[in-house]
Amino acid sequence: MENCSIILNIKQTADGVTDESELFTRGEFRLHKGLYYIDYEESEATGFEGSHAQLCVNDGVMTMTRTGNTFSNLVFEDGVRHYCHYGTEFGDCMVGITTQELSHCLDETGGTVHLKYSVDVNSGLMTENEITIKVKM
Repeated sequence: MENCSIILNIKQTADGVTDESELFTRGEFRLHKGLYYIDYEESEATGFEGSHAQLCVNDGVMTMTRTGNTFSNLVFEDGVRHYCHYGTEFGDCMVGITTQELSHCLDETGGTVHLKYSVDVNSGLMTENEITIKVKM
């Protein structure tokens, strides 16, 4: 059941080149047992068409689970590096996710999540990322 608008502002830097994009979608936002959930369908614009994304936001921790055509399970925790399963159309791999900043201003009516993190493969830096997610009921 879609009950909100979701705006994702994404900034990704790889090899000194920065790419910025803004994505608009509809999805579901809910509060359940003290956790905020943001669900939406991926699209061609995200590169994961045919997949479903679910974000679970808690104080200091956010998980992103992608199911469907690809499967990923990423954990973002302020100041911590996690090894995570990352699925792509070319295959699956394990990546390191190091979160530099995770904050949110969410309540029952929506709000904002801000996230800064880096992705590494075999301890080699691949990308630095900054994402702001705005949820409007």
